[in-house]
Amino acid sequence: MSVHTQVSRRVTSYATFAEQFVSDPVLHDDPSFAIRVLRQSVLQARDLVDQTGIDAFHSRPPTTGDVGWDSLLAGVAVMTGTGRTTPGVLDWCAEPGRRSTELFDPLDTGKYRLLEMLRTPIALRERNVILSRGNLEGV
Repeated sequence: MSVHTQVSRRVTSYATFAEQFVSDPVLHDDPSFAIRVLRQSVLQARDLVDQTGIDAFHSRPPTTGDVGWDSLLAGVAVMTGTGRTTPGVLDWCAEPGRRSTELFDPLDTGKYRLLEMLRTPIALRERNVILSRGNLEGV
């Protein structure tokens, strides 16, 4: 089993993703892999049905130490939690450190940046994150 497989199977919430992002150099140093792991978290969040599990999954994660990644986490939590969590659970998503002041493009889309921006969900765009919706959906 590869290191990438081991990391992606362990993620169970956005808080767990943030903790692993900080502690695991494989995840931290490979943005493409980190996005794939985050996609698994998004898919797990969408599959949750009980209210306690939904709220726990969307609880405030620790900071990653990078405002871009913190903004991305807040955006995906809003995408998967709005209308599903109890009031107040997503309040952490509006904190100043969860909104990047500069454009954050984790996949460094280069000349395709404008196209990627057009495909980026609103919850990410309003946090200055560029990440096409397709990167967070299953195949």
